[in-house]
Parts: sequence; structure tokens; C-alpha cells
Amino acid sequence: MEHTGLWILLITVCTFPEINGQKVEMDDGKWGYVGSKVDLRCRFINSSPPVKISQVTWQKLVNGTKQNVAIANPSLGVSVAPPYRDRVAFKNGAVRRRTPNLEDTTISFSSLRLTDEATYICEYTTFPAGNRENTVNLTVYVRPKTQMTLSTPTLVARSSNLKTPVATCISANGKPPGTIRWEARVPGEVTTREYRNPDGTFTVQSDYILVPSKETHRETLTCVTSYNEEVYTDSVTLDIQYEPEVTVDGYDGNWYLNRENVQLNCQADANPAVSLYQWRLINGSIPSNAEIRDNVLIFKGPVTLDLQGTYVCDATNSIGTRSAFVEVSIIEKPLPQIATADFISVIALLLAAGVLMGITITVLVLKIRSSKDNSSNNSPSRKPSQPTRKKPGDDIQHSGQFYEELPNTADYVSYRLACNKDDYPEPYSPPLSFLPQQPYHSSQTIPATSSSSNTNTLPKNTFAPPSHTTAVFKYPSLPGLSSPPPGVGAYTFPKEQYV
Repeated sequence: MEHTGLWILLITVCTFPEINGQKVEMDDGKWGYVGSKVDLRCRFINSSPPVKISQVTWQKLVNGTKQNVAIANPSLGVSVAPPYRDRVAFKNGAVRRRTPNLEDTTISFSSLRLTDEATYICEYTTFPAGNRENTVNLTVYVRPKTQMTLSTPTLVARSSNLKTPVATCISANGKPPGTIRWEARVPGEVTTREYRNPDGTFTVQSDYILVPSKETHRETLTCVTSYNEEVYTDSVTLDIQYEPEVTVDGYDGNWYLNRENVQLNCQADANPAVSLYQWRLINGSIPSNAEIRDNVLIFKGPVTLDLQGTYVCDATNSIGTRSAFVEVSIIEKPLPQIATADFISVIALLLAAGVLMGITITVLVLKIRSSKDNSSNNSPSRKPSQPTRKKPGDDIQHSGQFYEELPNTADYVSYRLACNKDDYPEPYSPPLSFLPQQPYHSSQTIPATSSSSNTNTLPKNTFAPPSHTTAVFKYPSLPGLSSPPPGVGAYTFPKEQYV
């Protein structure tokens, strides 16, 4: 018997050389939302020569056991199990023919349920190759239901400044769970909790916590829920109830005797609205000529001194009562006032003058900068070097040292005036101008004399302008300075021209 079985196996392998090439193609995984439709693909890749398909069976793997879903048989036709009869069908119409083609047995799931999530097996029974199968995992998602509400029907601003949840956002019965974030202009805290439901879905609840106050009244809170790249938003407007905030106006500080038509107005900001206004006068009673009309206190007739006093307005709503007061003083004569039109005109003129002044200053600054830029552009990049001027005392440093170059004209005049103070008295000193002439040697050699001998030759306090002849420089007689060496002539300088 053992030899007989071995021979049958060898004959089968030799007769069907491509038997190992047969396979069942399916998707790696499929998913869909509850209530939607999804296709589970199953295709048989036959061999050459092909094998005969005896039956195709779809099964659901539940806790390690197989449950039939649908069967396609060439002789018996198509059969669907009762739990799936209304929701599962073979997509290829050729499967339902009298001589069916069973190479493509894709099924369509409609109206998906959470219980449809499982691993599904597509099994081919062939002859003589036997069974071939493959599996696909079906995942079922559930879109959550989002809801946003105020945490409590009534939110009241209290003086205790206690934090309380003011709004709640819920992402219910989702699979997988959604994520929640808040968008709000008012600062607050967020607390989020996640619950797992018995059917495998999740519920996420997030609360927005803050201190209820008048400032947060009518503020909008927006809940943003994200789920599988889908975004849902919902918003609520806070309704915060608070006591009245009261002010009294109408008194302008200019209530004078015999003035007509004066009144006080009681303004209150409250939620809910003020239900009762009450007027009273501290340390007195409301004047008889006053009429109360809800939140307005009207004084009939001319103003008298009896109207002086502190008036109080009490405003009451369902949350509480708040008050405000005003001190009224009566003067004898009206205060001088500037007419509104005149005041506006003055303000307009001042603004216009300021604008004009600003424009003028801007234009002047721009012109000055432009002129500076032009002068800097026109000036040479490099100024010619000028000879260094020497002070008169710099050339007289050592005994026997003489001038090696001609000093500047201005320096020369300063030096000459310093050495011959008596020659040119200040009251008679005329303005001088010096012609730019080059020095030259005098044809006559004049021995140098000291400045002291020169001062003795001229009378004091007299003016004797020099003739227009060549000026001869005389070496001053100073300690440590000797006469010019023999053979050196005296230097001559530019002519002095009196204007």
C-alpha cells in the first residue's frame, strides 16, 4: 500500500506540473463606516493546465471558529447564510449563472455593522489540487456624534471668584475615539475624559472651566472635534448672569439758579435686566417738584437751592441690588462755556497748523540734506596738501639756526607786530591785504639789526606808513640767536598794500 500511494503522488506531480502556481488574491485589509458599503475582493489565479473549481466558500473567523457567510457551487448555485442574506451578495454576475465562472468571487457588504468587523476567509475547493484560501481583515469605523452644551442652565457671576465648568463638549460612540480641542478668547482650563462603551465604541467628554463674570458674558466658545481627518465644530455663547452695574449721569456741574429742564438718569448694565429702580436723597427727601419715571428723575420748574444734595439710585434684578450716587451743587450764575462748533473749529485750526508746520520742517530738512549731498559730491575726493605753517618761535630754537624757508604771510605780520608794537598803534592801524607774491632776494645786502634798534628810530604814537618798496626782514636780537653768516643776504617778503 505504501508503494501504491507513492506512485499516485508521483503521477499527480508529473501530470500537473503547475499545480503549485495556483493562488487566491485578496486585499491586505479593508475598512468602512457603520452603515456604508464595502467590497471584499477574492480572485483565483488558476494554473496551466487549469484545475477544476468545485466550490467557493466565504467564512467569518470568530474566536478561532469559522462561520459560513456565502457559498457558490457550480451545481447548487449561490447560498447566503441568514444573518447576511439581506446585506451580502456576490458582486460578479457570472457567479449566478447556470454554468458559473467562479474565478472572481468578490462579495459586497452593505449596511455595515460593528459586528461585521472580523477576519474573513475566501476558500477555493479544486480538483485535484485540493483547497486554496486567503484572508482579509475588515475594520468597521463609527463616526462619533458631537454635542456641545452649557454645563448648567444658569451661570451666575459671584464675588467668590470660584472656577466652574461653563460648557461641555462630547464626542460620543466613536470608533476609534475622537479628539477635542477648544477655541475661545477668554482664558480658561480644559479637562478631558474618555470612556469605553460596551459595544466597543468610545465617548470623549471635555469641559471648559473658568470664573463666570460680567466680562465673559456673551463670549463664544467653540469645540473642535477631529476624527479620521474629519473635523466637526460646534459653538455656544455664554449667558452669565450678574448684578447691576449702576451709574448716574445728567449732572454737568452747571446747575445754576432758575435753570430749566434738568434731570438725572440712572444707567444700569445687568443680566437679567433691572426690574426695579429706586431714587433717594441722603439726609433728606426727594424735592416735591421732582418726578420719578422709572430710571429718570425729572425736576420740574426752575432750579432752586432746595435741589442740592446727594442723590442715590438703587437698581435691582433677580441676582441682587447695586447703587450709584451723584453730588448735586447749585450755583448762582452759569459757567462760561465754549460753543461746541467754536471748540471744534479751534481744534481743527490747531491740527491744520500742526500739519502745515510738520510739512514745512520736513521740506526744509530735505533741502538741507540735498544741498549737503550735492556739495559733498562736487568736492574733490582728495584735497591738495598745504605746507605746514611754523610758529615764529619754532624756528628760533638753537643758537646759529636760521629760517630755512619763507614763513606764511599771516605769520610774518603777526610776528612783526609782536616785535614792533610801538610802530603801529591800534587806533591808527589800517586794514592790510597781502598779495600772494613769492619772496625774492634783495639786490642789496642789508645787515640785520635787532628789533630794539628799530623801535628807537621811530617816534612813539605816530603812524608812518612804509613806502611801497621791498620790505627787508630783520633778524630780532634774541638770546641765543646770532647774526646771519657771512655772505647770506637778507630775505625780502611780499609787499604790504594798504587799502
